[in-house]
Amino acid sequence: MDDGLKQRIIGAFVLVAIAVVLVPLIFDRERIEPVNKQTQIPVMPSIEPVVIAEPAPPVIEPDEEAPEPAAMYIPDDKKDIASAEPEPVLDARNVPNSWVIQVASYRIDGHAEQMQQKLIDDGYSAYVRKVKTDRGTLQRLYIGPNLDKAKLNEIKAEVEKKYGLSTILLKFKP
Repeated sequence: MDDGLKQRIIGAFVLVAIAVVLVPLIFDRERIEPVNKQTQIPVMPSIEPVVIAEPAPPVIEPDEEAPEPAAMYIPDDKKDIASAEPEPVLDARNVPNSWVIQVASYRIDGHAEQMQQKLIDDGYSAYVRKVKTDRGTLQRLYIGPNLDKAKLNEIKAEVEKKYGLSTILLKFKP
């Protein structure tokens, strides 16, 4: 190909490229509008506060019997547990303290589900959670949750005896 022809073709491409960029700028009829700098937030509505009266304390008539303290209703076999320092009913997030039994941790997926089904068949409330550890992902099998720690201690002893496992009693974390 001739050098003159190459230069003409390249020149034509350059002119077309310039035209593609400049023609829309020249013929663009839209104007740039200034930005409205006024706030678009509506005025705060006027809300009248509602005053709620404090509840009146219960009035006990002199002829009525005062209710007995809760300690009077504790069965004799539970008195030693009740004499210990009572645990708070709610934690810092106002969630009731509850307990679970960690039965076992499994590395293989199917084993946790098989044992879970055995526990469910025996009447226990069992579930599996996947947990990532430094040794990989494990499936942990739990029984619970239950608010009664003493009841779970009994279940823990039953499960350890029946299945020959070493279980752990833990606070439930939802």
